[in-house]
Amino acid sequence: MTSRDATTNTSASTDVPQEPKLLDHDCDGIREYDNPMPAWWTSIFWVSIFFAIPYFVFYHLGGVGTTMTDDYETEVGAFYEMQAAKLGDLKPDEPTILALASDSQKMLAGRNMFRANCATCHGPDGGGQTGPNLTDDHYINIRKPEDIYRVVHDGVKSKGMPEWASRFSEPQLVLLSAYVASLRGSHASAPRDPQGERIAPWNATAAASAAQPTNATTASAAGQ
Repeated sequence: MTSRDATTNTSASTDVPQEPKLLDHDCDGIREYDNPMPAWWTSIFWVSIFFAIPYFVFYHLGGVGTTMTDDYETEVGAFYEMQAAKLGDLKPDEPTILALASDSQKMLAGRNMFRANCATCHGPDGGGQTGPNLTDDHYINIRKPEDIYRVVHDGVKSKGMPEWASRFSEPQLVLLSAYVASLRGSHASAPRDPQGERIAPWNATAAASAAQPTNATTASAAGQ
């Protein structure tokens, strides 16, 4: 055989793909080849792992970014806030305010409005910053739920509280007032000390208000 033939045979043998190594173990007679994953696939795999660590910390542990639940509730709240402008004739009275305060879905809209406009002074959870704490039983300018609407609507200029009547419709103001009412008794992360006068719970306030006409009628009858 000439050197040319030997060269041809060597070249031909190197062109034949090598069969992957067959591993020693088997499962029910099935053998496995040692066939590693492509480099590009392995790279993506490791990058995804390294990316997952700060992602998990940012969105789920550290309180830095918003969670998917927060994003969902924000979107739902924005929807209900939009709907609130179309709720129709909502009266700023105690039954309406307290009924809305117990509606968890509508309170998502109230929470959105509160955090966007009131959190600077009252804190995102109502615990108070430059403004008073809204989560305890003490109030400065409020004696009954209707007063919340009045303060939100007209503001308290002497205390730096702006009026919101020029920005929101009446249904939206009623909804925001209901959310403020719902904050009472909640747990703020860093609440300010109580300010103002201690007020009876809303349901007790409602009962007292409902009893007033009866008492007046009784007194009138006694006078007759």
